[in-house]
Amino acid sequence: MNELGVFSNPCALCKKRKATKLCDYIVKYDNSIIFLRDHQMFKEVNSPGYKHETCDLPMCDECAKNVEHNVDFCPHHYKLHLQAELPEHLQKHQRRIKREKLREVMEGTECTGK
Repeated sequence: MNELGVFSNPCALCKKRKATKLCDYIVKYDNSIIFLRDHQMFKEVNSPGYKHETCDLPMCDECAKNVEHNVDFCPHHYKLHLQAELPEHLQKHQRRIKREKLREVMEGTECTGK
């Protein structure tokens, strides 16, 4: 039996319960540069991470996959999230570059990635 109110806002996955969450997986980053007359607005609009689009698939609590506090993914994007970690043989290179970047930040120099 469906929950009361499910027909006005159904879970896209089970269609039996009311959707209470939206998928938070980022599906698109917008890094386009917008030129504005106001310098402060220019900095805000073009700041990293300012614009992004999330999946927003409506889900009930039972169908949503919680990955951290207030971050929920649909099952499709949760699978992608689990695959996001690099294989071990590549992680060592990733860790090396991250250590170099951190050291250069601490020393006040710029990382070249080489």
